[in-house]
Amino acid sequence: MTGHGSSALRIVDFGPTRTWFRPGSEARVSVAVVGAGRPVQARLEMLDGGRVVAATQRQLRLEPGRSVRQFRLPVPELGRHGYGLRLQLERGRQSVQAHSAFEALDGWWESPRHAALTQFNRTSRIEPAVARLRRWHVNVAQFYDWMYRHYCYLPPDGRTTFTDTLGRVVSHQVVRDLVQECRRNGIASLAYGSVYGAEAEYVERHSDELLYDAAGGPLSLGGTFFITDLRPQMPWRRRLIGEYVRACRRFDFDGVHMDQYGEPHVGVAADGSRVELAQLFSGLINEAEERLQVLSPPRRVLFNCVGGWPLEKVADSAAAATYIEIWPPDTTYLSVLGQIEKARRLAPGKQIVLAAYPSVIASSIEHGRPSASAIEAMLLLTSVVIAAGAHHHAVTEHDRIIVGGYYPDAVSLPLGAAEAMRLAWQFSARYVHLLSSPGYKPLPIEAFTLEADGQSLPLSSEPRAGMVWLRALAQGDGAIAVQLVDLLDQTADTWDAPQRPALMRRNWQLTAPRATKEWLFATPWDKGGLAQELGSAPVLRLPAFKRWGMLIGQGA
Repeated sequence: MTGHGSSALRIVDFGPTRTWFRPGSEARVSVAVVGAGRPVQARLEMLDGGRVVAATQRQLRLEPGRSVRQFRLPVPELGRHGYGLRLQLERGRQSVQAHSAFEALDGWWESPRHAALTQFNRTSRIEPAVARLRRWHVNVAQFYDWMYRHYCYLPPDGRTTFTDTLGRVVSHQVVRDLVQECRRNGIASLAYGSVYGAEAEYVERHSDELLYDAAGGPLSLGGTFFITDLRPQMPWRRRLIGEYVRACRRFDFDGVHMDQYGEPHVGVAADGSRVELAQLFSGLINEAEERLQVLSPPRRVLFNCVGGWPLEKVADSAAAATYIEIWPPDTTYLSVLGQIEKARRLAPGKQIVLAAYPSVIASSIEHGRPSASAIEAMLLLTSVVIAAGAHHHAVTEHDRIIVGGYYPDAVSLPLGAAEAMRLAWQFSARYVHLLSSPGYKPLPIEAFTLEADGQSLPLSSEPRAGMVWLRALAQGDGAIAVQLVDLLDQTADTWDAPQRPALMRRNWQLTAPRATKEWLFATPWDKGGLAQELGSAPVLRLPAFKRWGMLIGQGA
């Protein structure tokens, strides 16, 4: 939400009551206003690009303090589409405006804007935590380390509050309440479920279910989680999927996030057999999905391809979307793009979640908070991921950023940084159909030129330092989406390293390859992502912007 105007009349919150609505249904939009006095004239518009597709207006009478009102608008029948929301309030000479967005979807997997929940010990934090995620337009949340143990999700003695393996206090009543609060806000809940790995107390009694190294030692992660045998005939596999089903039944989860640890890729079973884990994952995913689909309502699964492994083996599995967690050596913007493009090529019908954690937020600290260069690195990373057509996973509750593989160690963002990041995610919801459409045709970069004040600017078809990354896609309906990500002033291609704060770019002109009926321009950090009209000339003068902007060419 963005707003401006006099102090007497202020919009303090604005947005949809849930993150997505079904096509052809009714969208509900809430606004919180401060400023009692004479009645206020309110107009709410739903926008598709720059075009108003629905509107409603009425007079509001505001009480002293904070007044909350709801509006309703019909959602068009068009599926998998993003819409902007614009609210205008007027009272005499006072005028304030705010922007938001929502998506028209048939299910969260059509646009998996993914976040994590990690705090399960305080009931008082449930509503504010979920409300913040809704403002980020999150529609699926992974409940991270919510279980009693990795081999047994519920305490065997019936307790509802306990201490987990790593010393965190967890309340299963809070977990249940969080699931329901997420559902009310349009956010699907996925139970974190370790694919292989059990604590020492389990493996001491079940050594025949372990995998071993060539020397006969048990494979483990630091001696805390031991790697288990996933072959179909093994008890661990039955136990694991049984825990998935039990979690969905007992807690009403919408599915399971199936996590694996990457290394090791191969182990030796207790019977001496060589076990190649990549050969087992697809069957495991399909078996889990099949068991969860017969529940009422049906549930879905995600599977973590750590470092992109083994994407080739699981791309055609029944997982709801492609989920990739990247680690070194994938340290450059180009490697981020490469993982996304590979996922799209192997599983063209699935949406992509890219988990990339900017540890620079924790390592580059000035005056007790992340430095401006660290915040810029985070914003550039999320810009590259979204502009490449994926959904960036790096956020957890209360505006915190995930900086490593253990999510509770997330770092709180300063208010301005959190708002800038949130606006990028709002932008991705508003234009989801242009940013991550399953069907598109790339346009050659040679068809475009970019200049500023008469000087040519270097364009690249890849995100590289010292260049402007241009990604142009022709959509199936004839529209063209052109992404411009500004890396001109950067000297390193590394996404998890400090970057120079973005400058406001002015007087840029883009020459487009062909005439269209109309060109629009939008950026996450101006007017809430509102698309501005540029006309139909082949040489387009761009509004001032920084870091990332998108041109939208309507069909001729």
